[in-house]
Amino acid sequence: MSPYWLIGALAAYFLILLGVALYKRRTDTESDYFLGGNVMPAWMLAMAFVATWYGGNSALISVDEANTQGMGSWWVLGGPTVIAVIALFALGPVIRRAGALSQDGIMTTRYNRTAGTVLSIVTAVYLMVWGASQMVALGLFFMVFFNISFAFGVAIGIVFSLLYAMIGGFRAVVLTETAQFAFFMVGLIVTFVGAVIVSGGPDAILTTIEAKRDAAFLNLWEGFGPNLGYIIAFGLAFTIDPAAWQRLQATKSPREARKVSAHAMVYFIPLYFLVVFTGIASIAAFDEPPEEGIVATLATSHFLPIFGVIVFIGIAAAIMSTICTTLNLSSLYLTELTTKAMRGGASEKQKVWIARVGTVVAAVIGFIVSVQLPSALKLLALASEMLAAGVFFPLVLGFFWRRANSAGAIASIIGGGGFIVYGFLIELGVGLPHFWAEGAVTRVLIGLGISLALYVGVSLATTPEYAKADAFLSGGRRGADEDHGEGPRRGETAAV
Repeated sequence: MSPYWLIGALAAYFLILLGVALYKRRTDTESDYFLGGNVMPAWMLAMAFVATWYGGNSALISVDEANTQGMGSWWVLGGPTVIAVIALFALGPVIRRAGALSQDGIMTTRYNRTAGTVLSIVTAVYLMVWGASQMVALGLFFMVFFNISFAFGVAIGIVFSLLYAMIGGFRAVVLTETAQFAFFMVGLIVTFVGAVIVSGGPDAILTTIEAKRDAAFLNLWEGFGPNLGYIIAFGLAFTIDPAAWQRLQATKSPREARKVSAHAMVYFIPLYFLVVFTGIASIAAFDEPPEEGIVATLATSHFLPIFGVIVFIGIAAAIMSTICTTLNLSSLYLTELTTKAMRGGASEKQKVWIARVGTVVAAVIGFIVSVQLPSALKLLALASEMLAAGVFFPLVLGFFWRRANSAGAIASIIGGGGFIVYGFLIELGVGLPHFWAEGAVTRVLIGLGISLALYVGVSLATTPEYAKADAFLSGGRRGADEDHGEGPRRGETAAV
């Protein structure tokens, strides 16, 4: 395939996104920049939700895993995603009623300023590492298509994502992700149909499976046990993922927040099965995933140029939508950390400029991490384990357990998240003492156990903070009463 086709298509795609980002942009206040002013409809936020989570690992790695594992590979990302969306359907109204700009705001209100700061540090690291995992996927993808270096491929994707993320803030991110949702849907459908054709049709695929794989290849539940580490880490981390919460917090009302999760579920289930079916369909064409990846190899070597371009744009859209979200959210938590450190606070205009600088800082850090550790799935696993073990219990149980206090929350985040980092260093070959068997399942379960034990134990051993807990929990109940009335109060969004 001629690179001129790809360059022209990428340029056209970027101009479309740039136009969308400039359309009705509004970034006058911090709420505008990070929540779009709480005016965006649920269906659009749901598409942005899907485009955010459905990144390079979903679009590329899941296809390769399905070629090897079969139906069981659905549990690597599809299973945890569905579990998390079900949880968010229940938690969505509670999250929206909290009325905070971010999870830092929720933790600060429920516990104290220090708890919010510790969470912001862990979350910022998670987001930048998550973004780096997508940069790895994009760099490898561009490297195959353009025959360029990995680092240069990453740099191209970062520059594109930075421009439209900085121009219009969250509103631009959501609008561009809505467009990207359409692009990658078309690209995935073309990839699936192409894989079936290249493999010789359904009969040839079934014959190859019977000859080269055992009966478990088409058994969905065969993948549950081997992928349990991913299910636990990704499932819990996705439930408290700041990107998902941002889209729920950006809704017009608590009722709209639940609609976002419901709409997202309708999209997620067929999408994740589509990539699994694509990987299975490719089995007659590839005995094992090629070094360049199944999707890239199909598009460059087996498809007509026009279909190769469609796949290229579709996959690039899936990856860059996630990169853009991680940059926007990383800047949110970096902004909150910066403004906390500023004496006298910052004006709304200053916060917007700090956010833009934070976006660039997140991009630079993500680039460095992606080049130093070019393994997309390993990076995503590290980020997810750290967030799940460090943040899940103090953030979620804080909405329900009145006795929990600031000391317990801080100890839980530091203890659980710190253990995951310690265990990951051992996995990388650092000679640190340890008593547990190596492996992601063991590590994340111990990390979660430490986090829960510290959260409960330290909270019970220290002075309760009933007044703060009651104020936070009663605020949620007032929001529930209003949600069952005439709808959100006038001026509700201005208070966010």
